[in-house]
Amino acid sequence: MAWARGLVHIGRRLFFSCSLLVAAPLMVGLPSFAQTSDPTASAETGREALLARQASLLTIMLERPADLDVAFEYATVSVMLEDYEAAISTFERMLIFAPDLPRIQLELGVLYYRLGSLETARYYFQSSLESPNVPPEVQSKVETYLAAINAKAQPTQFRAALIAGARYQSNANAAPGGRRVSLNGRDFILDDTATGQSDYNGFIAGRAYGSYDLGTQGDLLEADLVFYAARYADLVRLDTGLAEATFGPSFNLARFNIDSVQLGLYGIASGVRLNHANYNGALGLGARIVAQPDILTQVNAKVEWRNRWYNDTAEYPTVSDRNGAYLRFASTVSRQVTKALRARVLALADFEEAKVNSQQSWEVGGGVGATYRFRSPVKQLPSLWSVDVEAGYIFREYAEPDPLIDAQNSQFDHEGWVRGALNVPLKYDFSVGLTGEFRRQYSNYDLSTYNNASAMFSVMKTF
Repeated sequence: MAWARGLVHIGRRLFFSCSLLVAAPLMVGLPSFAQTSDPTASAETGREALLARQASLLTIMLERPADLDVAFEYATVSVMLEDYEAAISTFERMLIFAPDLPRIQLELGVLYYRLGSLETARYYFQSSLESPNVPPEVQSKVETYLAAINAKAQPTQFRAALIAGARYQSNANAAPGGRRVSLNGRDFILDDTATGQSDYNGFIAGRAYGSYDLGTQGDLLEADLVFYAARYADLVRLDTGLAEATFGPSFNLARFNIDSVQLGLYGIASGVRLNHANYNGALGLGARIVAQPDILTQVNAKVEWRNRWYNDTAEYPTVSDRNGAYLRFASTVSRQVTKALRARVLALADFEEAKVNSQQSWEVGGGVGATYRFRSPVKQLPSLWSVDVEAGYIFREYAEPDPLIDAQNSQFDHEGWVRGALNVPLKYDFSVGLTGEFRRQYSNYDLSTYNNASAMFSVMKTF
């Protein structure tokens, strides 16, 4: 019985674990703003000092509007402060006084590229090449950005990540830590196999994304595939295989004067194998909003509905009790706080219908996280390293009591987690990672109270 209750928690964690493993950058972009501005500006200059300098330069610039050196320094400081609008307006005003400055046109192209205005960026890049006496370093950078814009302009896009690794868990089967539990007010002693057991597993996971530009103001046809497979050293009944595919159109809402917002509508098909047998399958529909309210902030929210069915086996004879619909909402709001630090807030909620009401539940939760990128301490590995931390909490409640455990009270759970990860790029498309997590669930049902600490090593290849 205990392992059967633990199976519910394992099932909840399957998609969560898979999404955690593949939630890595799938696209190698261009370097950040390419230091084409004043190289004496120190990256360590405090923000307050930069703001003071920007205000001082603005005063001087208003007094001497034709002084291009002052204007250039003002725009440079604005870029360091990520005040891109101020930098763009200053660079464009400089071109009125001196229309043939390829370096200024390069700067404008880079800024518009960062803002996602690719055609405007292309115009300034091409204009810089048409200027007389273009410096070789400017030409080289322009050609790199033009190649990136041309790649983005291709109707078909593809990117993918493949991850492999090993993981240790102190409680792989999400079972109680002790043998003594209470069932309907009476104490029972569990068999050793029904308590929490540690184990190692090897896994492979990945994500593949493809899109086709429909040529109608940014509308796309998108396909996404996520997969995960794990094999355990001892608990072979937890050997897992999972795949989910989504497919559908994505619409640019700029046609309705809603800028920087993409609405995706898609179908869902997924399946899970557990202990080398079919465990469950699902078909459903989803809607996704991706928005960028400003250059520093991104919002990603989705609502999904699935019809799920479970397959009874000799090992898991009653999982079909969970047959039913599944409705899920999830959102992430992230913001670039500094050039090195990006913070995020998570929110989620779901409703899980079930054929047996004691298995039917709803949950709500949220979390906070941040990613910090820093200079590599290893000279031979020049790419930036990153540290990611996250903490979250979920409350879950079931519709009716389980008469085998507590005939009077329905189950409710409090689940929380903390996680930290280090990512070390070995090459631009290859990295290694270390992840540690502690997860704690308290429940009024003893069989559903557990702790689990895990450590993971992984390698990732992007395409």
